[in-house]
Amino acid sequence: MDLIRLLRSLEEFLYELVGWLVFYPRTLWRVLVRPGDAARYTRQELAKAPEQRFSDGISPVLMLILSVVLAHAIEMALRISAPEVTQPVGKLLLGSEQGLLLTRSAVFCIYALGAALSTLWRQGARVDRDTLREPFSIQAFIACPFVLMLSLSQASRAWSTGWAFVGPAIGLVAVAWYLWARTRTFVELNGGGHLRAFGFVLTSFLVTTVVVVSLFAAMIL
Repeated sequence: MDLIRLLRSLEEFLYELVGWLVFYPRTLWRVLVRPGDAARYTRQELAKAPEQRFSDGISPVLMLILSVVLAHAIEMALRISAPEVTQPVGKLLLGSEQGLLLTRSAVFCIYALGAALSTLWRQGARVDRDTLREPFSIQAFIACPFVLMLSLSQASRAWSTGWAFVGPAIGLVAVAWYLWARTRTFVELNGGGHLRAFGFVLTSFLVTTVVVVSLFAAMIL
């Protein structure tokens, strides 16, 4: 019986793994090109029963984790070395493949959390597990292309030695797209003008970035 359960679990895992090959690029393209539609799709899916959600895609947090893993795999394929750190906390966070993956996942989850909290604050809504789920899920989706573009920016510095501007240019495109996607999503779900929404999104992004950088500086330096 244990062997049968093991085989069935393996079957489910392999089926899920194959499904990612189909649903991941489709979901990523949807978020990349139509972030507002992806936000409405997330809202519709979260209104369903838990076992019926995201049957034609990948759940937001899993999508974000897969994006971090894919970004890390790209860097490993290009033989990009991990950052060198000497402090004990820095070694714990960045000194191993597992630590680096967990740290990156946490960083981008903080960006999604910061965006979600700022959205709830703007709406005047109470923050609890129920109200936080939808905006956090939407922002986790939006962070996925941001993760991959930043990884490409980092990777380009290794193979474009004669074109030093390529990496920073991709990084700027990543930030510009992320701000546009968040602005588009905010207007799509809350209405209002794009200029005011952009100002709100930019402020939230800068505050979150300062928080992330401060946390790392406090732990590593």
